[in-house]
Amino acid sequence: MKYGIPIRHVLLDNGALGKITKEQRAGSFDVWQTSLHNPDFASSAELCGARGLSVASATELPAALGEAFSVPGPVCVAIRCDEELL
Repeated sequence: MKYGIPIRHVLLDNGALGKITKEQRAGSFDVWQTSLHNPDFASSAELCGARGLSVASATELPAALGEAFSVPGPVCVAIRCDEELL
């Protein structure tokens, strides 16, 4: 943010430690201690001086990505997704 470098960060937020959850399921173990209470990443990006965009559904994604690549400086696109998909 300090130098205004036009980095586009796409963040997939499934509210869990996805890889650990998958490993637990693959081993037929109970899913234990992998759920997270995440912040609003788009708002956090805005507070740090970047553009923050939230995506809650697939229909919002094209517009958010279009905006992400049309504004100057750093952008965080936070995509809320289903824990089962990642």
